[in-house]
Amino acid sequence: MESASLAGPSSQPVFLAENRNLRLFTIFLLYAGQGIPLGLFDFTIPAWMAVSGASARDIAFVVAMTGIPWSFKFIAGFMMDRYTLLAMGRRRIWIIGAQIVMIALLAIFAIISPGPRDVLILGLVALAVNTATVFQDVAVDGLTVDILPEEERSMGGALASGGQVIGIAVSAGLTGTMVYAFGASAAYIACALLVVLVTVHVIWVRERVGERRLPWSRGEAQQVNILAQADHWLPLLKGALRNTFSRQSLSYFPILVSVGLTYGICLIAVPMIATGETGWAEDQLGSLNGTAQLVAGVATIAIGGFAVGKLGAQRAFWISRCAFIALTGWMIWMADSWSDPRVLIIFVLGWTVLHFFGAISEVVINMRLSPPAIAATQFSIFMAFSNMGISLAGILIGSIAMLSEPKAMLMFLIGVHILSVLILLVVKYPTRQIGALDIPPATGTDPAVVDPIAHPARD
Repeated sequence: MESASLAGPSSQPVFLAENRNLRLFTIFLLYAGQGIPLGLFDFTIPAWMAVSGASARDIAFVVAMTGIPWSFKFIAGFMMDRYTLLAMGRRRIWIIGAQIVMIALLAIFAIISPGPRDVLILGLVALAVNTATVFQDVAVDGLTVDILPEEERSMGGALASGGQVIGIAVSAGLTGTMVYAFGASAAYIACALLVVLVTVHVIWVRERVGERRLPWSRGEAQQVNILAQADHWLPLLKGALRNTFSRQSLSYFPILVSVGLTYGICLIAVPMIATGETGWAEDQLGSLNGTAQLVAGVATIAIGGFAVGKLGAQRAFWISRCAFIALTGWMIWMADSWSDPRVLIIFVLGWTVLHFFGAISEVVINMRLSPPAIAATQFSIFMAFSNMGISLAGILIGSIAMLSEPKAMLMFLIGVHILSVLILLVVKYPTRQIGALDIPPATGTDPAVVDPIAHPARD
């Protein structure tokens, strides 16, 4: 078996379970890595299509194809919790595999080079690359739950939330420049090269001492992973169902939906205010949104993790929700001054920062409510409810006439967040990961694994 001293010329081991700085940097890099294709398909490709004369319907089709795989994350979670190459760790084989598929697809589509009017091909491109990205995302979520000790989870949540938004901002900026200067193929290649850099890092590191770097390398599965891995589908399914339908999880779902509702409604309300009241053009709003995301990402990493660690995830969550209620109430009160760009700038910066600050607490509570044996499955189920809130925002606004105006949308959000705060004040969520006992072994980070079926979410 290899030891940390054999990691290489550096005195620092390349095993995530042994090296705190490497562990946290890897979490940041992997979440930034999943933001790379999101920046390309959420921002660059739709903008490129719009500038090239594509209709709103065509752009909506591509955006919809981008979002489809994210609604089925739990399927990827089930597969990863059931099948893996334990000799490489529980998650690395899936992360490496998903990123290699992303690179290959981006290279293929750069060669095919569909134009802005090749809507069906662009939709298939978005669907294929985002499917691979979803597998990477779920595997990284699982790795984060598996590898971070309790005392690092607030910082891990900050790096996850901030890393993804920084990855999106960097990708959108780089690929946006490339697509207008050299064409869409150059944007695909730029995106692929960024993913290559992340993949090289994941191949270099390992989860725990003694594991293989690659499938054909020497190494063996570690006991902590053998104990956590499900051998059959039925125990995995029973554990996920029991944990999902526990009282704690059921009370947590409305909070997750409210997070998605906030994101979805703000994405609809802000452009309506910007164009209808402030008189801004699309490029001005785009610049503000990009700046807000970058500020939110940096602030989340710089102070968000520290703040959540000091306050506690649950307390920080309801404080961020209260701050959002105050910000939204102020925005409604200032409705007669929406023509003033400063009002819009304050609101966009405020809601974006608060959204990603809240995401830190969300990630930490998600990890604590996800037992090791079903970590990827359970985490993806929680995230599915958050994503569901984004879709629900569009459905509600499209079907309820009284929500057709931005002021009414913001008033609705205040009611939603008051409910979230009440739940967070009444229900006590775990302060440690359920299904695991943090009894440090010799390495100091791996928890002792407990059967999640025998120890479901505590009521």
